[in-house]
Amino acid sequence: MEHDRPVLLVTKKSFYEVYGLERKDAGFLAQLDKDRELSDWLMADYEENREVIAAVESFLALREIPVVRSLGPKSGADSQYRLILAVGGDGTLLAASHEAVTTPVVGINSRPGRSIGYFCAGDRTDFPVVLDAILEGRMFPATLSRMDIHVNGERKSPPVLNDILYCADSPAATSVYRLRLSEVEEIQRSSGVWIATPAGSTAGIGAAGGRKMNLSGSSMQFLVREPYVGVGTRYRLEHGMFSEGLCLTSLTPHASIYVDGSRIAFELNYGDRIEPRVSAAPLRIYVQG
Repeated sequence: MEHDRPVLLVTKKSFYEVYGLERKDAGFLAQLDKDRELSDWLMADYEENREVIAAVESFLALREIPVVRSLGPKSGADSQYRLILAVGGDGTLLAASHEAVTTPVVGINSRPGRSIGYFCAGDRTDFPVVLDAILEGRMFPATLSRMDIHVNGERKSPPVLNDILYCADSPAATSVYRLRLSEVEEIQRSSGVWIATPAGSTAGIGAAGGRKMNLSGSSMQFLVREPYVGVGTRYRLEHGMFSEGLCLTSLTPHASIYVDGSRIAFELNYGDRIEPRVSAAPLRIYVQG
């Protein structure tokens, strides 16, 4: 039965939790001793995040809803969960989205004003109202288009909610690649290429000069970062919208594609072909309003 299925809880780990408590990074801890302002800021982030996670867990326990804590990517088939709940910010929600195939996702911003929560339906102040509406069937998920990435014809997981970045492994190196869209094809040199969904159009590609897209759409967008061309010339494929037909062939000896941030990366060999396609598995997500 629906009410017997657990909620999958995906939570943020604060900077202090990772580098101070888990890794016990000596340089990090020494800096905290010297910099009281930084120490106070990071400790507040850590404490507030813990408080909200504990409050959400108490909320679910009072309603006798079983909870499974995510132990990393793919914590089992998503169909076994009634809801995937991300507590943190948009980075945590992106991680949670990678668990989802058909199960809806909801984000709770644990530190509004500090943590970006563009796709979060609630925050530390109103999450009980939001979660009650979801669990009682009074709130319905929206659908966001996602992107599948194929490398040499093989689909890579997970489906992409925001964007991918193709670039050389060294940020100081020039990325060389062949870019093709429909009948137009050219070899380019640049700092890399953003490829984004509508949901990702306000993220990295937006900061680089891309266009904000309608969230209800399914087209994708590409943008070349810092194109390197000769004087008086320019590339024909510097930016644009597409639904299919884009192919990037890596001509850089050491390059990768980064999925929804820096945590998921696929190393590429010289000549590998990257083809983005609209995913057959859009994300069901609860959003504000």
